[in-house]
Amino acid sequence: MPDAANFAEELLATAILEDLLRMRGSRCQECGAALCGHLTLMSVVSGYKDSPRCLPCLSLALGRPPEAVRDHLFGYIKSRECRRAGWAWANREEGSEPDTLPACLWPPAGFANEKLAAGKAAIASDSSALRPLPDAEWDAGNLGCGDLVMGLRMRLQPMAPGQILKLTATDPGVPEDLPAWCRLTGHTLLVSNHPEYWIQRKEN
Repeated sequence: MPDAANFAEELLATAILEDLLRMRGSRCQECGAALCGHLTLMSVVSGYKDSPRCLPCLSLALGRPPEAVRDHLFGYIKSRECRRAGWAWANREEGSEPDTLPACLWPPAGFANEKLAAGKAAIASDSSALRPLPDAEWDAGNLGCGDLVMGLRMRLQPMAPGQILKLTATDPGVPEDLPAWCRLTGHTLLVSNHPEYWIQRKEN
């Protein structure tokens, strides 16, 4: 069994490396900025393999601040051997030391990263446009996963397909738990801007 697991990791690592080689020299699908190998990998693992994005544009697409997206994706990449192989490839491509954070994403202290600042400004200025008008609202306070899911089911069930529920939930686990729950149940998470979430009821 361990051999099978190792083989599967090797296959996944090979697929990631092939994607990175094919995408070498890519530019952001939204703004045209050149992408480093690390950002290319982050685009791949976040589901934007066919439309890679720079960090500000990726953060705008995901509705989270640039540094939060960067740190979350970095932790996700480092959690699996197949993704770590892609990160090691990017380090070699850019001459980054294996045990240091690459300057392309973690600039030196005092360095004015205008691209990240622009991404933050874009999120702030566009956030109201991204928020649809809800058909119903629920302030769940600090309810955790189990109670929150039960409450969501009760509130979404009587709503018509396509209607939108605005949820306010302050529990720190919601940013990770809610997208997974929506994927499992078929509801659509339209906007995620903790502690506020807009959920569209699925079709019957």
